[in-house]
Amino acid sequence: MGNEIFENHFEYFIAHNERKMNGVFCRILWYCCFVGPAIAIGVLCDAFPDVSYGACLQTLLVSLTFAIGHTVLYKFKPESPVIKYIGLVGTLITLYTMCVDHIGIYLSYFFVPMTSLLYCSRKTFISMCVLGYAMLLISNWQIAEYSANLRVDIEAVPWFIGRVGGETIEFLVMFASGFVINTVMMQHLRTMYLSEVSLNKTEREAYSDQLTGLWNRRYMDRAFDKYVVVQHNAGALLVVDMDHMKFVNDSYGHLEGDRALKLFANILRKTFSKSELATVCRFGGDEFVILLPNVQTVSDLSLCISQLMASTDEAFCNDDKLNAINISVGAAFTNEFDMNYQAVFDRADKALYDVKKSGRNSYQIYTES
Repeated sequence: MGNEIFENHFEYFIAHNERKMNGVFCRILWYCCFVGPAIAIGVLCDAFPDVSYGACLQTLLVSLTFAIGHTVLYKFKPESPVIKYIGLVGTLITLYTMCVDHIGIYLSYFFVPMTSLLYCSRKTFISMCVLGYAMLLISNWQIAEYSANLRVDIEAVPWFIGRVGGETIEFLVMFASGFVINTVMMQHLRTMYLSEVSLNKTEREAYSDQLTGLWNRRYMDRAFDKYVVVQHNAGALLVVDMDHMKFVNDSYGHLEGDRALKLFANILRKTFSKSELATVCRFGGDEFVILLPNVQTVSDLSLCISQLMASTDEAFCNDDKLNAINISVGAAFTNEFDMNYQAVFDRADKALYDVKKSGRNSYQIYTES
């Protein structure tokens, strides 16, 4: 639960980021499919006199093949490490095909290595640099004779040497800058995540609720930033109120009220124990907030809430002093504009207000009116 420290949290982030980038490259490959037809229109308008319709068709077929292959693997084997290389290499081969067909985009070979930096993997970056540079050399060699024939003052080999010399300098500058960027990114991410997951004893006490042992209100900012803002996990937030706690405190005293709070804290732990990313906080009094990263559908969220309400009813209904207690729940999904928990909390709290207004002991999921 929330108090556990996950040693592999940094590795989890890298793996999650890789899956997200695979989705980006899936879209890039499909966008590449429009390049061939777009250039064909340019050929029709005499904008590309050296390009044939066959070259446009070849570009379309190559990009389409990699786009389909990448999409199928991404859908059925999303954890496969091969997926990112299909996306990266597929984009490189599409660029290579365009270059040898005299579509002048040679500097675009920089695009794939620099984009691979977003995978936060030095191995991937270096691999794409080596492969990209090799394709740059091969494609220039293949078009050297054709390009030299367009000029009367140079032969194929000198043209190739001159062309590759300039592009090699540019590629080395790109590699050096990319290597520095990769190093800084990895150092920054590792420092940030080690700081995030390594709470010392004093910090844990500062972030813990003394009565229930759950996280306190201060920790929600940290958890939301970690799981939603940085890791980009779409999810949901629950705001839970224990109903009729005033009656328990007034009738049986605050010791019984404290017992009810501890009992409900245990119910929350047990209910969400299977979700290692769930963060359960006591906000104060009888109000609790639960962050559920990766719960993205109404059906899944409704199931979570229903299980919580059923467990609560079962725990309190047979207790002579606490059987008046039930819970009201307001819920809301996060969105891409939420930079802290307050906005989604306000939406969930509005849903909770509607539940209380309509009689309590129920739940509502916020929807835009």
